[in-house]
Amino acid sequence: MSQPAPVNRPRLLTVKHVHDVGPHLRRLCLTSPELADYPFSCGGAHVKIMLPQAGQQQIVLPTPGPKGPRWEDPSQKPIIRTFSIRAFRREALELDIDFALHGDIGPASRFALHAQPGDQLAISGPGGPDPMLQVAEHYYMVGDLTSLPAISAMAEAMPVEALGHIALLVPHQEDVQDLSLPSGVSLRWFVGSPEQTEPLVNYFTALPMVAEQSYFWFGGEEGLVVPLRRHVRRTLDVDRQRVYAVPYWRSGKDEDAYHQDRHVVMDS
Repeated sequence: MSQPAPVNRPRLLTVKHVHDVGPHLRRLCLTSPELADYPFSCGGAHVKIMLPQAGQQQIVLPTPGPKGPRWEDPSQKPIIRTFSIRAFRREALELDIDFALHGDIGPASRFALHAQPGDQLAISGPGGPDPMLQVAEHYYMVGDLTSLPAISAMAEAMPVEALGHIALLVPHQEDVQDLSLPSGVSLRWFVGSPEQTEPLVNYFTALPMVAEQSYFWFGGEEGLVVPLRRHVRRTLDVDRQRVYAVPYWRSGKDEDAYHQDRHVVMDS
């Protein structure tokens, strides 16, 4: 008797349609019958996307193993990047991922920039804290364009009585969006480059924040995440279990180059 397929297995998905959320953020709606048993828990969860290498006609999926996924021929391993699930609709067999667009510089941006219905990519099962949005009375969140999809998804899942503050840094005024938020959660937008984080950091660290029964979520460029994590952990003395602070990227480095540095930063 054959074993059932692992629920957290990689899945090959097809682009169903493309929608520009803003001038620098593009949503790909992906579909596949394989999504029927996808182990979704909460929008904002991490997912590894797999893109074909140059010259590959098809994405080579890994074989699940006790030590994680592996490729029989490592040279066929696809390009892998980390993204967030923006939305999931099981009955429609649809999953949305938002891509920050920065031209043809990176493989993920390049794929999204030229994506057409029928194109394919593969995804892993969801990762990160489960659920990504912890139960809390107060929520304090900060991010940039790369973490905007995760924060938007979690904001939609907050209880209506939630309180808190969100601050977002985007590169252009045109990237500002209307987010669905509980009435007790404030939102402030900042416009600037990744190097222009100081006004946001100063604003956020000056806010009166409640340490108990709260959840702190920071994601984005390293220079934005690190000082905020330092503030809540050292100044407010918040328990580390109530803080999610992950530098998604560092200006000037791609994900492959930043992979090891990120772990050093997170462990520091």
